[in-house]
Amino acid sequence: MTDDQLATRLQFIADLVADAGPFPSAPVLLWREPDEPSVRQALISQELVVGRKPGEQGLTLGSDKLLSRRHFVIRATGTEFTLQDLNSHNGTAINRADNRVQAHDLRDGDLILAGNHIFVFLDQGKTT
Repeated sequence: MTDDQLATRLQFIADLVADAGPFPSAPVLLWREPDEPSVRQALISQELVVGRKPGEQGLTLGSDKLLSRRHFVIRATGTEFTLQDLNSHNGTAINRADNRVQAHDLRDGDLILAGNHIFVFLDQGKTT
């Protein structure tokens, strides 16, 4: 990762966190809907499925046609969190568009690129 890419990533995260207001100490996904200024957040407990139609306990983003119905899942494994792509049509990338993954152990500050969305994974318990 170049210095410019790192600076851009850090600025994106800083802007989301600054605009999010208070958020819990539990792991969370932050994102903005396209063309909306407000920051949204979703708590992650044991499992969070993200997609257009993820099911009852999932994060529904029905207007993003580039997301699969069940695009990716984040699961707690002890004190760690793992992202798994659910065989989505357009794939899931971590930190940059060319870094597509099937599975990835998430770290505080990771960017998740899926559909038209860029999410930030924050685990306040891991932030130092």
